[in-house]
Amino acid sequence: MMRNWLRFPRPGDPRLAVAGILAAYVLLGITLLGFNRGPAQVLVTVGAAVLLDMVLHRLLRGGQPLFPLSAVITGLSLSIIVNYAHGLAFALVPVFLAIGSKYVFTFRGRNLYNPALFAVAASLLLADGMISDSPAYQWGGTYAAVAFVVTLGLFLFVLRVRRGVLIASFLLFYFAALAVRAWIMRWHMPFETWFMGALSSPAFFLFAFFMITDPQTSPDSRRGQVLMAFGIVAVDFLLHLKFALSTHFFAAFICGTLRLVWLHGRAMLEGWNAIAARLRYAAPRWALVGVLASAGLAVHQGITAGEGDEDVGFRFVEIEAEATGITGRPGAVLEEVDPRIRHIAKWVLSVGDAVAVADVDGDGLQDLFFTYPLKDARDRAALYRNRGNFRFERVPLPALDRYADPRTHGLPSGALFLDYDNDGDQDLLVLTGWGRPVLLRNRLVEDGRLAFEDVTHELGLDAYTISVTANALDLDRDGRLDIVIGNAMSPQLLAYSPPRPFNVFKLPAAESAGDRRMFDFMHRTWHDAANGGGVMLFLRRGPRFERQDERAFGIADRRWTIAIGAGDLDGDGWPDLYLANDFGPDQLLLNRGGKHFEAVRGRVPGSMGRDTYKGMNATLADFDGDGRLDIYVSNVHETLQAEGSLLWMNKGGKGAAGWRDEAVGRNALNERRFGWGAAAGDLDRDGRIDIVQANGMVDNAYDPIHSGCPDYWYWNDKIALTHPDVHGMADRWADLRGRCIFPREMDRVYLNRGNRFVDVATRVGWTRPGNSRGIALVDLDNDGTLDAVVTHQFAPASIYRNEAAPRGWLGLALEGNGKSCNRDAIGTRVTLRAAGLPGEQLREVHAANGFSAQGDRRLLFGLGAAQGPAEVTIHWCGAPDAQNLSLAAGRYHTIRQR
Repeated sequence: MMRNWLRFPRPGDPRLAVAGILAAYVLLGITLLGFNRGPAQVLVTVGAAVLLDMVLHRLLRGGQPLFPLSAVITGLSLSIIVNYAHGLAFALVPVFLAIGSKYVFTFRGRNLYNPALFAVAASLLLADGMISDSPAYQWGGTYAAVAFVVTLGLFLFVLRVRRGVLIASFLLFYFAALAVRAWIMRWHMPFETWFMGALSSPAFFLFAFFMITDPQTSPDSRRGQVLMAFGIVAVDFLLHLKFALSTHFFAAFICGTLRLVWLHGRAMLEGWNAIAARLRYAAPRWALVGVLASAGLAVHQGITAGEGDEDVGFRFVEIEAEATGITGRPGAVLEEVDPRIRHIAKWVLSVGDAVAVADVDGDGLQDLFFTYPLKDARDRAALYRNRGNFRFERVPLPALDRYADPRTHGLPSGALFLDYDNDGDQDLLVLTGWGRPVLLRNRLVEDGRLAFEDVTHELGLDAYTISVTANALDLDRDGRLDIVIGNAMSPQLLAYSPPRPFNVFKLPAAESAGDRRMFDFMHRTWHDAANGGGVMLFLRRGPRFERQDERAFGIADRRWTIAIGAGDLDGDGWPDLYLANDFGPDQLLLNRGGKHFEAVRGRVPGSMGRDTYKGMNATLADFDGDGRLDIYVSNVHETLQAEGSLLWMNKGGKGAAGWRDEAVGRNALNERRFGWGAAAGDLDRDGRIDIVQANGMVDNAYDPIHSGCPDYWYWNDKIALTHPDVHGMADRWADLRGRCIFPREMDRVYLNRGNRFVDVATRVGWTRPGNSRGIALVDLDNDGTLDAVVTHQFAPASIYRNEAAPRGWLGLALEGNGKSCNRDAIGTRVTLRAAGLPGEQLREVHAANGFSAQGDRRLLFGLGAAQGPAEVTIHWCGAPDAQNLSLAAGRYHTIRQR
């Protein structure tokens, strides 16, 4: 009776094989193939599909309860095909669309869309960019995956459902059309890239074998199958000519829609009675699904609520370049790249526009240093003294004139101020891409005037790098700062034996016919690339810095590291590291007594160390006021890559279980943006830490070849589908010159409202789109408000004055004793309490705290309506006991360690 009651499938039901194939592929994807869905998301997706299918079947069709095998298949398919930010909120959207389509879009009781296909297409059209189809690199993109899917599809499914004609004709038509497209567009991308992309894409084979072959939604006759295959391929071909994305799904969706219109239109010719009958049948279905959709939309709007009507309390006012005196004139560096890879130069050189902040002349005002790798040689590395009232004066740095010749010395790509010698003034480390870094010693204390000398070689820091990030920390707590330098690309061309230095301006010549080793420097995967540069660790030993054996310290992975966060993340008094890596998972490294690092890596996708593969930034701050440092990691959230930023909230537990990504729940996803640098600070002085976020990839400001700005993302999609032996080689990439990738995007200003963030960028004056990189928050006029400096890869930097409503504040400039605690006091923690403020505020002194930017090292506390005094507890780095002070509000206090 149970079999009859639930209508169990018969042993020969082909759906059993399909469910088994998909379940096996999900399991392999999670464990081996770089799949971006965690078990909880899969279970929620499948469970929601089953529940909704059973409920709708009971309400709308009645009769025997449904055994939801088809819903299981739909849920598993969506778990593979649909991509969204980690969390569970967006998992329900495609489920609702898939199952709902089975009951709304029908003809004579038979659904006309494959549910998963409808869900993907509808999500792409209706979900406002919050959902995308999964890019191939999250599935492995290997021939092994293709062989797995094809073999199982053919032998366990296709032969049983009699859709061989459909598959054969579809493959024949598709590859014929692909050959035509490859020939038409042969000037843009090598011929083999097109075919390698299709052949190594599991998405294509899942579509071909498991979607269009659905017996419920595909024709039974051979003629009908051939016509269906031709129609899908024809529409797909037309969409490609328009440079559309996700063309498979949209082509099948369009063909299914035409079929739906045709069938119902023809049936309505039967007369009014036929029309009335259809309306009676459809009305309750549309009504029920409409109610559910309205409820889901309300939940969605609650998750992604906009700015609201609440008072912001401040405004950013941009200071024009004529007033500041800061220049950034365009350069022609892109034309100096080796001609063989000039077509991809704008991608390779898309980062490095950076800013660093410190008071270099001791006058109490924060000064600025910029690196402009793509700008004119005169502006490429520039120091500006703050003369007050947002006016700056250029300071000559003859030691950096070398950057005028990038072929020999590389490009400046970032900077870090630090007092490496504990003498009380700020020295300058300039990072370099395709060259050696430069450490300039500040002679202010020794000579009584501002001057810098190059001490790079004598200090042992002249390693060859391709770097855009570095940080300083007292790793072994000896009172002296150590340095960690991150390399994005590998400084060596690893295809040679022995490896050769990689210089983008001068690649090695071919040594034989067909020698392409010089091009093998792009990321070898899009989700787990281990051919990057990793990090270099330099510990202060005597008068020099000595490079350590990174393997012995547990940080030898060769990731594409582009941001380094440093701070005490587990509260044990030792500074830890968070490495934000492009094209691979980030790394949380806990300092174990200054001897080595212990990596924190969860077991499932979405956990710490198993993130969404595009870490662009690492900013540490206590965002929820619980006394523990959290981590904000910016990311990409665009078409084909709806991943978004990460907000790792520190729950205080051990291992990966102590961290939870709450970017979705706290509305800090940075959706529909190509994210770069970010910074944290109390912008409105209400006592809570806010976030500013830089966005935008590349435009054609420096190479206006084509009219308008043609989109390169279409070509990037085709490259992303290919095998590592294709996309790992720079000469196989499409030509980016004159094209854009998500250009001129709006930056964000996320105000912290306690349990969530609200983007108020347009309300506070950030209304100009661009391609931003680094953001430094710094009080340039010492008025107790955080101003902003934003760098742009293809435009001059922007300076914004913070005009805020009166509120209480307190600032601290800390100075260690140079013995147990470094003079910069990096690693020092401060807690503040004041009457009228709930709880405590925590700040920690960091050298740098974001991508391509070093902000104000002084600590600024917002007091809101409280006016002080405030009780401050200082936990100096390296000191066993805390120092307690009662300080007046409304000013900066310079506190020197006793």
